[in-house]
Amino acid sequence: MNTFGTLFRLTTFGESHGPALGSILDGCPAGVPLTRDLLQAALDRRRPGQSALVTARNEPDSVEILSGVFEDKTLGTPIAAIVRNTNQRSQDYNQLAAVDRPGHADAVWRERYKHRDHRGGGRTSGRETLCRVIGGTIAEAYLARDLPTLSTVAYVSQVGELVASVPAPGLTRALVDAHPTRCPDVNLRDEMSRQILAAKEAGDSLGGAIDVRVEGLPVGLGEPIFGKLKALIAQALGSIGAVTGVIWGPPDLLQRIGQPGSQFHSVKDAYGGIQGGLANGEPMQVRAFFKPPATLADHAKGGRHDPCIMPRAVPVLEAMVSLVIADLVLQLNARPHSA
Repeated sequence: MNTFGTLFRLTTFGESHGPALGSILDGCPAGVPLTRDLLQAALDRRRPGQSALVTARNEPDSVEILSGVFEDKTLGTPIAAIVRNTNQRSQDYNQLAAVDRPGHADAVWRERYKHRDHRGGGRTSGRETLCRVIGGTIAEAYLARDLPTLSTVAYVSQVGELVASVPAPGLTRALVDAHPTRCPDVNLRDEMSRQILAAKEAGDSLGGAIDVRVEGLPVGLGEPIFGKLKALIAQALGSIGAVTGVIWGPPDLLQRIGQPGSQFHSVKDAYGGIQGGLANGEPMQVRAFFKPPATLADHAKGGRHDPCIMPRAVPVLEAMVSLVIADLVLQLNARPHSA
């Protein structure tokens, strides 16, 4: 199942050490402003080698648009884009051809398909997420045209046991990107950096969480009963390899869930922007939890890996949320409205 979406559909293809990875985006309306530079800027936020906190694999992730765009506008036809792999070191993974790494998808992939690409995880590699960023950027271009007040911003909210304070409204991607951790908490982000670097030096890894905040959603966005906004967001974020849990609502939801209803429902924005599965006009808030990367010192065997995946995963979560919203907006616009 390599296609995501109903009307606004993203198909991804390629493996970590193959010739290229790519995206085919079908369903984007014609006339949406879209440039290669826009896609490249988004990929630059996700690419490896961008700081000492992430994998040393140094890929430029240079994107090529193959179809669906003319004179910097979409044509309404399928948009195809690829990124060629240029910095593979496949020989580093030779010994993994017959050895399954604990914590990875090697064993289940072998059982399911009886054959697998062991180089860097193949199709199960986190490198596949660059395809999602391409699709999400196209979704954001469409939404910027038709919903110009919409804002989707993700940020690292937890690294290890360090939990960031909740940022004030008006957070921007520029503020998030101002620090390599992509955590806006000025009191914690340097310590987060130190702990990530210490884990890297020790051959260990750290998990944590990323929060996504969306402002400006149309009231009623979502498709009951099985196309609820919260259900589609959970599917989108749960499809990311390292995500191990998703909650909707304000960051203190887990602390408040045991309260009596009279207390819980009296709090402003208690529902994280979703009621009855539909957007209620308040900012939508969601938190995705990430397990620590499974590749540790004894099993890395020469490969290049992230000791903490969250800083590079921020644009991936933004992309997946944007794909859901774009798809639902198209569905909403396609349905007749009752009088």
